[in-house]
Amino acid sequence: RAPAVRIARRNLGDSVTGPAITDIPANAQLAMNFFTKSPMSYGEFKQQCISLRFFAFLGVSGACAMSLFINPPKSSYWIRYSPLYGLSYVKNCFVGSAPPIFLTEKVEHEVNVPAIAAELISTRRLLSAGSDSEEEH
Repeated sequence: RAPAVRIARRNLGDSVTGPAITDIPANAQLAMNFFTKSPMSYGEFKQQCISLRFFAFLGVSGACAMSLFINPPKSSYWIRYSPLYGLSYVKNCFVGSAPPIFLTEKVEHEVNVPAIAAELISTRRLLSAGSDSEEEH
């Protein structure tokens, strides 16, 4: 039975040869060797690339996250679902919020709009607004 198992085994070259991904110092040394030391074999080059990939991913992800934190998008979607919105929501639960931007009730003015419209239509000027002659300037 042993020869049949050997025949069915596929040698794809996916065996692990370098340090574990959790061994950060060893992977850091291999990643630095990518820039300083020329590899002697393809296996060594591949391990340098695998070790470098971990730090490149951390660097790119960290830079993107930092960029979003420093200069966030101006869309309302980002404002509503950003991590800092949760903090402001908790703060607003305990501290009063600013007055609303839009009106909450009808505003009453002391202006007689129908009388002003009738005056503009009939005379094409507001008599109560004063004179608009050039000699006052």
